[in-house]
Amino acid sequence: MKQTDFARTLTRFLSDYLPSQRNVSTNTIKSYRDTFKQVLIFFDLELNIKPERLTFEKIKVENIREFLLWLEKKRKVSINTRNQRLAAIHSFYRYTQSEHPEILLECQRIMGIPFKKREIKTMEFLSHECLRYILEQPDTGKRRGRRDLTLIATLYDTGSRVQELINLKTRDVRLTKPATITLTGKGNKQRSVPIMEKTKELLETYMRENNLLENGNQDHPLFYNSNRRPFTRPGITYILEKYLKQAKQTHSGILFPERLHPHLVRHTKAMHLLESGVNLIYIRDLLGHVNVTTTEIYLRANTETKRKALESAYMDVVTQDIPVWDEDTDLLNWLQDFCR
Repeated sequence: MKQTDFARTLTRFLSDYLPSQRNVSTNTIKSYRDTFKQVLIFFDLELNIKPERLTFEKIKVENIREFLLWLEKKRKVSINTRNQRLAAIHSFYRYTQSEHPEILLECQRIMGIPFKKREIKTMEFLSHECLRYILEQPDTGKRRGRRDLTLIATLYDTGSRVQELINLKTRDVRLTKPATITLTGKGNKQRSVPIMEKTKELLETYMRENNLLENGNQDHPLFYNSNRRPFTRPGITYILEKYLKQAKQTHSGILFPERLHPHLVRHTKAMHLLESGVNLIYIRDLLGHVNVTTTEIYLRANTETKRKALESAYMDVVTQDIPVWDEDTDLLNWLQDFCR
């Protein structure tokens, strides 16, 4: 069967342009791949165009708008997911316009489809009290409990993204002073993050217990499941949810979040640093943000910092030197006569 122009361009986009020229992460490529899987399903089910017959000539800006509406109405995706799918389509057509200049106008029309405004929710994070109660839950008398405690403590102390935690190898941990962990973030950018003494002790005990300090294990996953494979995102989320549920049962009077996902732990670390007075630039470097503007979301969410700033700028306008007006009998009499 003859290859279509759409098929050839999409293959080059996913297998060559994104990994080789853009150097994007594997997760980003998977996200873009999933977007076009949905596009192919939409054209097949809704427009009766099979994937092997789909060409650029059959893809118009109206079809992409219908696809986005289909995602929301039929697939029930959130506005965030809808915008992520559109971002992938924009990126693909930005690449396509240089590969196929004959459809430049249609590419630009599709790239002109706007993102949908979304409601910005208040950022959730754990209080120091909530975090302490969750860290108390793993049973350190058991091997799995010691592993889970070390995993949660490392996730919090490093402020890492969940994929960065999953990708950790034994070689990435430095236990000698200064104790650090090397994280590999988006775009394969590496950063060294200092870890506190208690986290270092937990890691050293855990690694020694699981023979991860022996030669030959430098490339072994730091945290792994019963099959000795790296944890998955759902696996780590399951661990966090498990101990959140236990903490809610043992401390029913405390206000815990409804759910506990790995990124909420990252938010928690950033907010705790901010509350402790750590400079925003240091927090940016710790989290691996490219721009400090991204880190400023924590500053906007930190009501405690706002309250302290307002208190420091507040001028106490009520002093003992100002007379109490209701002691002025002439004024009282005037007001009584005025209101008759």
